[in-house]
Amino acid sequence: MDTENSTEQQAVCVVQHKAQQNDALADCALSREELESMLREMRQQPNWRKEADRAADYYDGNQLSAETLEILRTRGQPPLVTNLIKPTIDTVLGMEAKTRTDWRVRPEDDDQCSDEMAEALSLRMKIAEAESRADRAISDAYAAQCKSGLGWVEVSRESDPFRPPYRVRYVHRREIYWDWLAKEPDLSDARYLIRRQWLEIDQASAMMPQPAKLFAMTANNWSGFDPVIEQDTGLAQSWAIERDTRMDANDWRDVERQRVCLYEIWYRKYVRGFVMDLPDGRTVEADFSNIDHAQAIAAGIVRVRPAMFHRVRLAWYCGPHFLHDIPSPYKHRMFPYVPFFGYREDLTGAPYGIIRAMIAPQDEINARKSKMLWSLNSRRVIADADAVADHQKTMDEIARPDAYVVLDSRRAPNSVFRVEQAGELAAQQFQVMQEAKQEISQASGIHKSMMGQASGATSGLAINSLVEQGINTLSEINDNYRYARRMVGEMLFELLKQQLSGRPVKVLVGNGASQKTVMLNVPATDESGQPIIVNDVSRVRASVVLDDVPSTPTFRLQQLQMLSEITKSLPPQMQAAIADFIVEATDLPKRTEVAERIRAASGIQPSEAQQAQQMQAMQMQAQQMQMQAQMEQKKFALEAAESAARIRKLNAEADSERARASGIAAHNPLA
Repeated sequence: MDTENSTEQQAVCVVQHKAQQNDALADCALSREELESMLREMRQQPNWRKEADRAADYYDGNQLSAETLEILRTRGQPPLVTNLIKPTIDTVLGMEAKTRTDWRVRPEDDDQCSDEMAEALSLRMKIAEAESRADRAISDAYAAQCKSGLGWVEVSRESDPFRPPYRVRYVHRREIYWDWLAKEPDLSDARYLIRRQWLEIDQASAMMPQPAKLFAMTANNWSGFDPVIEQDTGLAQSWAIERDTRMDANDWRDVERQRVCLYEIWYRKYVRGFVMDLPDGRTVEADFSNIDHAQAIAAGIVRVRPAMFHRVRLAWYCGPHFLHDIPSPYKHRMFPYVPFFGYREDLTGAPYGIIRAMIAPQDEINARKSKMLWSLNSRRVIADADAVADHQKTMDEIARPDAYVVLDSRRAPNSVFRVEQAGELAAQQFQVMQEAKQEISQASGIHKSMMGQASGATSGLAINSLVEQGINTLSEINDNYRYARRMVGEMLFELLKQQLSGRPVKVLVGNGASQKTVMLNVPATDESGQPIIVNDVSRVRASVVLDDVPSTPTFRLQQLQMLSEITKSLPPQMQAAIADFIVEATDLPKRTEVAERIRAASGIQPSEAQQAQQMQAMQMQAQQMQMQAQMEQKKFALEAAESAARIRKLNAEADSERARASGIAAHNPLA
């Protein structure tokens, strides 16, 4: 045991020496060469964005290309579009809105996070979700996921002081590029993620005041700038960088609109450093400048070991011009952008959505209907050259439904003039078009029964089977959606923890008589007078999961109807016993007050003794938590004292051994 402690002390000295080298390696900024390498790699990625834009156009009804429109105009066919993709996708989006669930905080360590504390944090998560309008952002990302195959949600701190502290927004796919070699669906192994934002000069200057002159000069294409007589050496260097770069100037400046494009680059730096394994199972990076870390290491409470890990950093560039580079301000070690992938190609990894399979039958429907109507409105004319005096005027007249044609009096006796209706193939065209409409449902998996339309199924069992089959067809894309939605909740929870830490917070949980108060970050002292914090949010180990029960008004109405039907089958005395629960299950504005009156009238309101018992239980729980915190503090102090005693003993033995060796050497002339 003593040998192990001595070895640990030696390892700490080595750790402190190597940590400084690793810090220097990790803190280096992203170079322009690395950025240009990322941009070159982005150009070599599969051209999936063009197909994604096409899928979005088909949803919006822009389904005929310029070449197709020109061909139809030449033939004289009407450019008809029967958009069957939009109602199909809207059905899927309606299912998401109908089955949406809330986030719930689930404790992973009962010692640090009790059930009441988890309930309070879940309530604060719901408030943060409502303030940041996270549901709208996630729904927009799900719509992009179904249409084009990819949507993005940003989860970050809000820089505007007049808005809520959290920013959860949908980001269009055109703004974000990422490491194509990443394999994980959450991009946890991606080397970089780049967001390109076009900003006006005044907005960019307010965001970053220091390079304001650079923004103005580059947006004006350096008009009137002379690098020889310019006094600002920084601008002269920027001018030289812009002259030597291989990046296209149109990628970062817009001279007409006076805009610049800022590159927000999140990247990972892989380093070798040292981590600490804490007694509660957590692993954190060792910070040897931190007094608490140093004391814990010296006392032997934690174990230090070398490891390879990554650090997330944020860099800002305006084209080739370096602006800023800092460590990530977030503790979750992820990029603050959550991808909502639909489907991904096995060979290339390119994302795509539900619309891809519906494009071919949609094109056939448009072509068949246009050709069918053109055929029904057309007439075939067979005439000899001498049948009429003016053939062009005759063609225009026959195009009218009330045509009146005068034949040429000088025509030959056997001259032919015959008008035929050219709609023989209209029935066949209609039949093929109906088959193409069926292919829309078969390709997407969304049957007419799910859309509320009449289908071939006649029995209720057959209709339910079709609906269940459609839900099963969407299982993969919905699993990807739930995975991404949970990621958004985890990032938002980390921001919430940072915002709540360091100050006492009171959270009211429940309604009416069952309402209780949960205090977070309560300052207290142990028996030895040392300060402690009860219900410390910063030390909470919890995960964010999706609730099993949807929280939409439609689902609550269904549950209320089921509860009402069950209540009707009960005896009258039992119906009165659960009347308060039925009222609380409704969406009435004052349902809590109504339920309390029902309890008071029925005599089932909690008595004062029960309420006092509940308060006593809460006080006992708080005392137990305080005692537990005191015991942990004492345990830490005892272990530190024992470790210090062992170290003093080792030092004394080492001194005695050196003294004994010195005495032996003094009396031994051969030494």
